[in-house]
Amino acid sequence: MPEREDFPPTTLSEIDMSKSVRDRPPMSVVTFEMVDTYRTLYDDITDNGTVVQFVDRHALGELAVTICEMNELRNQLRTGGESIKAQGDRHMITKKNPAREALQRLYPVMMKLFSEFNMTPKARGNSFVGKGETSETKDDGFEDI
Repeated sequence: MPEREDFPPTTLSEIDMSKSVRDRPPMSVVTFEMVDTYRTLYDDITDNGTVVQFVDRHALGELAVTICEMNELRNQLRTGGESIKAQGDRHMITKKNPAREALQRLYPVMMKLFSEFNMTPKARGNSFVGKGETSETKDDGFEDI
C-alpha cells in the first residue's frame, strides 16, 4: 500500500473510509462458515438500503456467530433427536436434548439483532428501499423449461 501523508487517518470520517466493514469481520467471527455468513448478512443488509458503519461490524459479527451456532444446534437435533438417553442414579433415563433449550435461548437474541439491522418487516415499517421480491419479479422457473 503506498504511503500517504495523511496516513494514519486522523478524523472519524477518514477512519471509517479507510476500513471495509465487509472485509474486516470482528475477532468473534472465527470460522470460514462464520465469515461467509457475516459477508452474506452484510450484502443482504446493504442491498436493503441500510448503511453499516465500521463500528456496527461487532453486532453484525455476533449475528453471524449466532446464526452459525443455531445451525449447529439444529444439526445436533437432526442427528441426535429431540431426546437423549442418559444414565440416571439407578437406570437409563430419557431427557430433552439440551440443544433445544439452547436454540430457544438464542432465538430472541437473533431476532433482536435482525431488528437492529432492519431485517424484519416490522423493523422496516411501511417504508421499503432496496431489492424486493414481488409476484412480478419472482422467478418461478417455468421460463427455463
